[in-house]
Amino acid sequence: MSAFYDVVGIVGLLVQILGLLLFGVTTGWFTLYVINQPEKNWQLLGIVYSVFLVFSAFMVKYLTPGAFGTFLVGAAGALIYWGLIETRNKPEKKK
Repeated sequence: MSAFYDVVGIVGLLVQILGLLLFGVTTGWFTLYVINQPEKNWQLLGIVYSVFLVFSAFMVKYLTPGAFGTFLVGAAGALIYWGLIETRNKPEKKK
């Protein structure tokens, strides 16, 4: 029965890592979505930034380094993809 608990523990860690990767991507996308809105609402920007920092601080305290690193990889990937790459692809002007 001990082997069963070991397998369930490993599956649980894999699900945690995949969940944090997905959560990192979604928080990165939402942060960029709020920042790139046409109407700049400084209250909403401040709240989104503060919540992101507070949540990251709690994750540093309570998660394993690998799980927190997975969250950061997801968030950084979202910020790079939607923040840098999509803004560079501008349509060419017709002559």
